[in-house]
Amino acid sequence: MTIRTTEVRPGQADGDLRPLRLGIAGFGRLAQTYYVPALQGLAGIGSIVVADPLTASRAAAERSLRNTGTCRTYADLLERELDGLIVASPPSTHLQIWNAAARLGLPVFMEKPFVLFGEMPQAESSAQVQRLLMVNFNRRFWPPYRRLRELVRNGGIGEPVSAVFALHVDLLSWCTVTAHRLQPGEGGALYDLGSQMLDLVAWCLGSELETMRVHVSSRRWEGDDVQLHLTLAGGIEVRCDLAYENRTFERVMVEGRQGRVRLEDPNMAVHLDDGAGSRRLLGRGKDFVTLGFRGVWRSRSMARFSIRASLSEFLQGIRQGQPCSPGFLDAVRNAAWLDAACESAKRGRAVTVGGAAEGGL
Repeated sequence: MTIRTTEVRPGQADGDLRPLRLGIAGFGRLAQTYYVPALQGLAGIGSIVVADPLTASRAAAERSLRNTGTCRTYADLLERELDGLIVASPPSTHLQIWNAAARLGLPVFMEKPFVLFGEMPQAESSAQVQRLLMVNFNRRFWPPYRRLRELVRNGGIGEPVSAVFALHVDLLSWCTVTAHRLQPGEGGALYDLGSQMLDLVAWCLGSELETMRVHVSSRRWEGDDVQLHLTLAGGIEVRCDLAYENRTFERVMVEGRQGRVRLEDPNMAVHLDDGAGSRRLLGRGKDFVTLGFRGVWRSRSMARFSIRASLSEFLQGIRQGQPCSPGFLDAVRNAAWLDAACESAKRGRAVTVGGAAEGGL
């Protein structure tokens, strides 16, 4: 197998590189609202070919992208000459698309989750193809989360003791093009939201998951409420609150032996609490200013900024012929965590987490 790379001459500037030929598998709301604006803000992209079974989605691609072509299936897409593939199709398609692209030696930017329950052993995983994968754990690229991680891991709050990670998503806003998140066999809220949050937990805290107890319930939709109680190496206790509902809400708080760090909204500021009332008041003002700024300049909001940064990392990896992070080993770890979460939910008790791997924590 030959790994495809773009030749880079010593001293060559990015602006002098041959424009990359990209494919996008799946052109739903994620691709239309986030991936396309991100790609349009990045240099060095030539043609883009979109594969989607829906006529309306292919028409949307032709309207929003210049130098684009469309086709119905990912198999047709992979017959084109491509330098990289962006996968934004439903999770049930990820394994087949990854395996097909890996056999061609094609770099892949994969929307999370990488695979669904029990599928990881079927994924192409040779050392040669592992370097082709980047998973879109985009929160790793968001500066406030990087700041929070730095405070936690560099002793800013002392030894971490406990944490709360919450992510609620306005589900119907994500069903304007397709409703696959509500369909059986697509992983539901656990895989959709849990994949991102479990990665964020381990990445921020710098510890491997050891045990988890998971409860899944249904309020408005099947399996739309997920509660995860995690124990990490070192005895850190973490609660993850995940839900599909009618509003979007995201919050992180980490308690240490010497303080607490929190992010009330990813588009607000990171706060290091020390009990000073005046500082808390100043912090609230900073939150409102930061939130307002990102509301006006939408390109600086968490989702748009971090997705663009993730894609930029992927394109740089293609040009340099280098693996990207988060990569294949991060996907292996994440799949093991999600499989354990499913087992815990089914059994109604805590389970030991396996599948730890060396990766990008």
